[in-house]
Amino acid sequence: MKKIISIVLAVMLVVSATAVSFGAVSYNPDDSYTVSKDTPTCEEAIKECGGGDTQTVYFQLPAEDPAHPENNWTNRFNSTDLGLDYCQVCVYWFGNGVGVKWPNGAEQKWVGYKATLIDEENRIYRAVVPADGGSAAIIWNNGVNGGMDPNAEIFNYARQLMDANIEGAEDDSDVGYSNLPEGTPDPDNCDGCITIIDYSRKVTNSLTGFDNFGAEWYVYYGDGCYGKYSTESKNFTNKHDCCLNPEHLADPQKYHPNPGDVNQDGETNVSDAELIQMHLVGLLDGETPETQPLTSTQLKIADVDEDTYVSIIDATRIQRTVAGICDIYGNKL
Repeated sequence: MKKIISIVLAVMLVVSATAVSFGAVSYNPDDSYTVSKDTPTCEEAIKECGGGDTQTVYFQLPAEDPAHPENNWTNRFNSTDLGLDYCQVCVYWFGNGVGVKWPNGAEQKWVGYKATLIDEENRIYRAVVPADGGSAAIIWNNGVNGGMDPNAEIFNYARQLMDANIEGAEDDSDVGYSNLPEGTPDPDNCDGCITIIDYSRKVTNSLTGFDNFGAEWYVYYGDGCYGKYSTESKNFTNKHDCCLNPEHLADPQKYHPNPGDVNQDGETNVSDAELIQMHLVGLLDGETPETQPLTSTQLKIADVDEDTYVSIIDATRIQRTVAGICDIYGNKL
């Protein structure tokens, strides 16, 4: 059963009455708080507040788009030394979970706590947050408190997602949510899932006049790969075939750990060249499990010379690589 949580991205951050809060024992920012080097990570906040059951969720920061600057999350208030495509992503949560209040009784302030950049190439951030029985929802944001004054410069640089439910995922239908992806790692929460912004769905924010965009939860496979099925699902084959990251689909060699690994057994060897040869002579007719046709992803991986089609040259390139004559890109060793 397909289960996807839909959440909406409010491009302009507006601090509401429910989003008041953050303050560590040794660090208690004021109401105009915007992320800084002193902001604790989610893990640090939970640990300092006594620990408890947690779940790990992920977020892919959208790449900078010069044609649509209103969608960009990175700006001078939150930029890092990694470049334009990176900023300090934060997570705010509320409910009864650990980290809502610090041991000194201080309320958590907006923008919450830092998420951790774990994959620079794919712009993937990780956040460890309370599990069931704790926080009911989280809000991903870009670490900027825009305040309530539309005339203030900082107001135009805040970005956030609307509330994303992270507990009781199977029971969300009665509160307006759809559910998690089919076969999700944990049917009761979002552990192991990733939030992906969907710019094809949008509504206009009546308060700010800006477009608010949708987003969805997917199961995260690692290496920037995500899809609809957990690894335990009967529909899951491997992370490369199931990957829905458009950046990977456009260039499968970029994310594949073993270029030329057509059969996806974890290494590039003669069997991959043989599989290409079987494909070329029409032996992959699907009549047996061993003769299933190559998938679209496998065909892209098989095109090791990147001339847009699979040929005997690709099989030969793999054979020469295995023999140590050249690398997979044709460079002589």
